[in-house]
Amino acid sequence: MNKALVVFIKGLSLLCAVCSFSPLMASGLRVGMPVPGQVPFLWIDNAGAVTGIYADTLRAIAGDLKLQLKFVPLSQARLNRHFLGGEIDLEIGVSASAEESQAMQQLSVFSRPFGFANEVVVFNPKLRFPAFILKDLKNRKVAVVRGASAPDYIVREDYASPLQIAVRVDRGWSEVGLMREATALHYQTYQSMSYKISLPYASNPISIRLHRQHQDLLKQINRSIEKFEKQGVLEEIICKYLCGN
Repeated sequence: MNKALVVFIKGLSLLCAVCSFSPLMASGLRVGMPVPGQVPFLWIDNAGAVTGIYADTLRAIAGDLKLQLKFVPLSQARLNRHFLGGEIDLEIGVSASAEESQAMQQLSVFSRPFGFANEVVVFNPKLRFPAFILKDLKNRKVAVVRGASAPDYIVREDYASPLQIAVRVDRGWSEVGLMREATALHYQTYQSMSYKISLPYASNPISIRLHRQHQDLLKQINRSIEKFEKQGVLEEIICKYLCGN
């Protein structure tokens, strides 16, 4: 093949790659943000700013890749519909092993994991029975976020949010509750909650879910995650929301 033609084809391929990213650079990646927010992962603070571990992680990656972000608050049901329709480009904090519809599976590509979602038991220090593993809670009343999964052998009491559960357990209104470890630590640190936290009873790696139409970004996102892991950036972000001052 003529050398000039080879150079032209390579140049055209590079131009096409740049062109495919240019709309994202101009308008920004649309990030699905479940409402109400998820403290300390992704929520809107009192000043109206999107904040949290996931928000800061995405901003670090976007800054590294010279991309803009646009957070789109939606209910979980609408978020799923928007993702299927290509109106949302990514979600963060998603487990690649979660059970989902075939359509969601076909349209999803996942980054390398950037952390773990640990599920724990929070319990009042004056608890009269052990609460170290889930089996200890058999036939006991347990505070659970409405809609969240929980074992069939507990007597679940549904509440609107993890904060409600944290307050109830802290004040002794509920003896036991279930929530994410990071959430329990955040409220314990910043809301001065006095409950105890068990070791994790379940742990799932979490990733960024990217719409398949943007799968060309996946390698770059993975490189950024790997780089930030080695540099300790992700650990610093987590500590910002869990370690206190």
